[in-house]
Amino acid sequence: MLQININKNDGMTWLQLLILIIIGVVIVALSFPPWLEYRKVSAADVDVETIAVAIEKYFKHTGVYPISLNALITDPGVEGWRGSYLESIPETPWGGNYVLHQDTYKVGIAKNQPRVPEKYRFGGVAEISRVYHGNAHLGEKYWW
Repeated sequence: MLQININKNDGMTWLQLLILIIIGVVIVALSFPPWLEYRKVSAADVDVETIAVAIEKYFKHTGVYPISLNALITDPGVEGWRGSYLESIPETPWGGNYVLHQDTYKVGIAKNQPRVPEKYRFGGVAEISRVYHGNAHLGEKYWW
């Protein structure tokens, strides 16, 4: 005769399921902040690259580099200016503006941006910037 053995210990208890769910939530919670920072850094990296390319186009048309990023959008009265080189100047992913550092021919994040982690600002150990000078390789990354 066929016997079916039903045992109460087969399967998972509610407590085990609850512990498994809690472990999953903790793993997701610990992974989210680094993922979010990675997305912000990637977005900032793309922004400075786009701005650097626009600055190079501006230079090719006018023969001079812009004094401010606004010159890429509105006519600064410079001969050779051919219209907007960007639709708008993007904000950093942390809020705030990108700036030109004319001494080093870089576009990046200013040192005084309070919401941006210090390591990503000019002079930081992971500075997010691009060189826009024609003598430098366009798009060259500087991660100090």
